[in-house]
Amino acid sequence: MPPFFNLGGCQNLFPAIVEQLQYNYDKLKKQNLRIGKAAVIIPFQKGVDQLPETKVDELDVIAKALLDSPYMACVVINKEGRITFINEPYLDFLGMKREAVMGKHILDVTPNSKLPEILRTGKVDPVDIWSVSNRETIVTRLPIVKDGQIIGAIGQTIFEDMSGASILMQKLKEMETAYTTVSEVLDPYMVYVIVDKDGIITFMNQTYLDLLGMEKEDVVGKHVLDITPHSQLPDIIKSGEIHEVDVWTINGRDTIITRSPIIKDGEITGAVGRSLFLDMSGAKKLVNKLIETEKELNLYKEEVRQIYRAKWQFKDLIGQSSEFTFIKSMAQQLSNTRSTILITGESGTGKELFAQAIHNNSNREGPFVRVSCAALPENLLESELFGYDEGAFTGAKKGGKPGKFELAKGGTIFLDEIGDMPLGMQTKLLSVLQERTVERVGGTIPISIQVRVIAATNRDLERMVAKREFRDDLYYRLNVVRINIPPLRKRMDDLPLIIKDLIARINSQLKTNILDISEKALKVLCNYSWPGNVRELENLLERAINLANLKREKQLEYKHFPSLFEGSSEEMPVDMAIDHLGEAVEKLEKITIERALEKAGNNKTQAAKILGLNKSVLYRKMKKYSIAIE
Repeated sequence: MPPFFNLGGCQNLFPAIVEQLQYNYDKLKKQNLRIGKAAVIIPFQKGVDQLPETKVDELDVIAKALLDSPYMACVVINKEGRITFINEPYLDFLGMKREAVMGKHILDVTPNSKLPEILRTGKVDPVDIWSVSNRETIVTRLPIVKDGQIIGAIGQTIFEDMSGASILMQKLKEMETAYTTVSEVLDPYMVYVIVDKDGIITFMNQTYLDLLGMEKEDVVGKHVLDITPHSQLPDIIKSGEIHEVDVWTINGRDTIITRSPIIKDGEITGAVGRSLFLDMSGAKKLVNKLIETEKELNLYKEEVRQIYRAKWQFKDLIGQSSEFTFIKSMAQQLSNTRSTILITGESGTGKELFAQAIHNNSNREGPFVRVSCAALPENLLESELFGYDEGAFTGAKKGGKPGKFELAKGGTIFLDEIGDMPLGMQTKLLSVLQERTVERVGGTIPISIQVRVIAATNRDLERMVAKREFRDDLYYRLNVVRINIPPLRKRMDDLPLIIKDLIARINSQLKTNILDISEKALKVLCNYSWPGNVRELENLLERAINLANLKREKQLEYKHFPSLFEGSSEEMPVDMAIDHLGEAVEKLEKITIERALEKAGNNKTQAAKILGLNKSVLYRKMKKYSIAIE
């Protein structure tokens, strides 16, 4: 049931008072007071005229049942102003007996009563301070209406005396002080104002008051347009819109503000306006800071872009043979698709070059990130691919580290030597490719990835699947579109073009000036099988250019390719003749290691197998002879 009394607008001003009335009413209910069936309680705001048809004197029964409370004083008069009900607390105030007042005019009992005024005007007097028998208390007065006619009035105290009211007012004052103190401490550098649904200012902080040069008493309770004539808060109340950012001038000072409605139970009950900065200087500082941060971020992005940069374009892929031209055309067409691509071919055929060209020919703005699946053990490969959270393992960086999939966001991740990936990692990679999310090592939050996957291998994956050395489901997931690059020996017609292009590139890198290659040297190169493919050819040409440059020669000759000699000492260049046995052995060992690396396409693991050496021994000898792999 709703509250028996409705104090109208005073609810917004004195919520504690309304709570006290409801408390008194609830106490009456707990006393199990009973009233006749004909007496139906309707909230006063609906008016007594909505009661069922009853005799007027039954109102006395209702009043006696509900209003004879020991916690408040109450009196009811009829339309002639005569008392029809008065409770014991009121009689105690008067120091009179019930028989002495019942039926008498209210002014004969309390000469300063304002209930006759309520009968005359029909208005509600929600709160008033009233004195009776030298005791001050807070009262409320309401008309009693039936069939649209005023048939009486009721007056009721909210407190028996002013001591209760004083306690309430002190509490309200303490709450307001606490609210003001907190607001000023939290927001000393911003201004804000709050208005109710009628545009009346209910609060303005001290910073705003200082800027306006006014006191709180000058603004609180006034319409906001009377204080700031151009305020747009009334428009916010009408429209319910939010003004996220606007420039507002306060006494000649420009500031950035935001305005928003206050909504309760789906209805707009007011609006608030507050500044984001006290003046534009703060905004300018923020803008400058954002600009600096953006520049720094762009710098980092550029560094990442340089580290993970794809430099090869399709125009850099040299060849005119029909098979190579077809593969190149297919790769160009696949550039702008989202499909996963598997690039196969022998070591040194240029699989990564094709992957870079595909990335550069696409519309992807993210980086090109290469991962060698054979270079790292399984435990390190997982954190390299997927990243790790802080504390994931001993030595983990504070704040964690993003993996290659995260770094490749919006771009391409190139999984080189995918056939050498451990089986355990294959399972995790398959999950990432299916779900398009990764979880960092030690993490629990899935991270969405927007990346194009290109994988490459020089191994026979079908055979590995048959031997259960490679997961068949991962193979099918990778083998959506396949590009098989032919070995150099199957496109020897392209060799002269490739040699010409490589000589120009190497000249540019080494700052040399070798013009061309002799017919005899070219014939030797054309008769070679090139197990290391284009990579081996590039290494041989670079070595030959260095030898020719040392002799200040402008053309590559047969003698500049000593590794292709078949052991004839007469054909060996003069500068390679060595008399000391130790030097000869070391020279031969160096040449042998270089040949093995060339045949293995610079794959050190395979070169170690060819030489019958442990990988660590090979690394040590490469360091000894200063053999570097570009």
